[in-house]
Amino acid sequence: MVRASWLVLVGLLLLLVAAAATFDPRSWPSPVGDEATYLMAAQSLAWDGDYRYSAADFERFRTLDGRTPDGLILHSDDGGKTLVYGKSFLYPAAIAPFVRLLGRSGPAVANALLLAAASLLAAWSLRAVLGATAPLFIAVSVFGSVTFAHVFWAHSDLALMSLCAAGLALTLGDLRRPGEPRRDAAVGSSPALWAWAVAGVLFALVVVARPVYAPLLLAPLVRAVSIGSWRRLAALALGLAAVSLGALAVERGVRGTWSSYAGERVGFYSYTGFPSVDPGVDWSQRVATQGGNAWVGSGFGLLAQGFEARQATWNVVYTLLGRHVGLLPYFLPLILGLIAARADPVRVALLLAVVAVAAVFLLVRPFNFFGGGGSLANRYMLPVFPAFWFLAARPIRLPVLALVVVFSGLFVAPLWGAPRGYLLDQDGGYRYVSAIAERWLPYETTQSHLKPSGGEDFHAGVEPSLWIKPLAVGVREAPGVGLRVDSGASRRPAILVGADHRLARLRFERVGSGPAIETIGVELHRPRASHRMWWTDDREFLYTVDLGEAVGRWLADTPGELVMGLEATAAGP
Repeated sequence: MVRASWLVLVGLLLLLVAAAATFDPRSWPSPVGDEATYLMAAQSLAWDGDYRYSAADFERFRTLDGRTPDGLILHSDDGGKTLVYGKSFLYPAAIAPFVRLLGRSGPAVANALLLAAASLLAAWSLRAVLGATAPLFIAVSVFGSVTFAHVFWAHSDLALMSLCAAGLALTLGDLRRPGEPRRDAAVGSSPALWAWAVAGVLFALVVVARPVYAPLLLAPLVRAVSIGSWRRLAALALGLAAVSLGALAVERGVRGTWSSYAGERVGFYSYTGFPSVDPGVDWSQRVATQGGNAWVGSGFGLLAQGFEARQATWNVVYTLLGRHVGLLPYFLPLILGLIAARADPVRVALLLAVVAVAAVFLLVRPFNFFGGGGSLANRYMLPVFPAFWFLAARPIRLPVLALVVVFSGLFVAPLWGAPRGYLLDQDGGYRYVSAIAERWLPYETTQSHLKPSGGEDFHAGVEPSLWIKPLAVGVREAPGVGLRVDSGASRRPAILVGADHRLARLRFERVGSGPAIETIGVELHRPRASHRMWWTDDREFLYTVDLGEAVGRWLADTPGELVMGLEATAAGP
């Protein structure tokens, strides 16, 4: 049993490394935002040994990668005279050697190796509490969630998750060899001083890269205090302080600020042009017109949005059960840790850390708490996923593991079938969202970056003006008219309709149907949700309308595209 469990985990990880080594990112669209910035920064470190942006960096990327970067995030502390990459240097520095040696597949291989090392260490450290099923537990956690598919994305989130998993394993797990006697009376065996010092180094890298994950340190601190080992606490603090101070000093030297989140940074796109590449593109001018994107600083940036209880309530629901970003559908194996948990100070600290991290994102980024339109599920919560692994306090039976795999498949099966496939399908819809998730899980009405149709939301109608977000591929705006729907679209068409007051009825008017005007009325009942939106502090009432039910007759007899006007009737007081 023990050998078979390890063979399963190691075999799956080897397959993942092989898939990464043969991955060609040119099959994906051009990288955007964080991914483009990380990749260009890694190439700059690999070939030039610096973190400065230049036109030469831009041309080298297009030559080596075969694609044009977009949404490039650039930072400056001297008004745009010197530009550096607007993300932490740590992840680009980690993947730079792989980029230099392996080329296009380098970032994926680096991610796969980091995940493999962390997974094996976590499985080894959990043997004392999970027994022979420890490797299977980790295998189900990694491959029964979206975790493994992040290998092919050049984002720092998987690397941060791997560092967190290793840090927790070194401080909360049991590193004894089989048959080695326990060194103290604590649950499991408290790792040696070197393990705590190394854990401090790993957590330092995480916190410097993204300070929001600092609460994960709470559980190791509680563990050290609970066993009365001040030497281990000191070793953890020493590793944490030494590397943090060193990394922060490098950040300060690279960009003039202690963190990439503390300075002025701005994104450049193909439609804006790029500094030093396109004539007339100026960093300082773009900052003046768009504003910097610092998380901290004057006014605390995004915190200026404030707290709104109704929206926060919906965000909690979406964090757990959202169609695109929910933790339960896309990180379902976390329930294994909850099932096998027990109430002790260390495990309570782990849960508090998860809640604290989630709360920060919900407060600071209420309209984008999951990582943006290019995110595979909720990438911001990926680094705290290992906290659920170390909640486990007793063995988990094989039937329970098998049952979790089955239910996980209801949501992550599209990734099992094509793990190296791009996030979006050819029509712009989210490829990883299964039919079951699309049918039964709620759409995240608060999240501005989600675009299930591949198109932008828009306003339509005249009295009153309605906000429309297409929820399926093939639905988009017909400028000056209303909606344009592809009658042959493979996905059932639907829209999210918003107004600043309750609606009683929608009226669709078929355009181009001849002299006789055809209309269909749809009664509306309770709003799907109501809360503020990213463009207003006022309350919006939101309704989901299934166009297949509303105008199914028109869609059935209309080849090609159906164009419709849209009007609404307000509800009475």
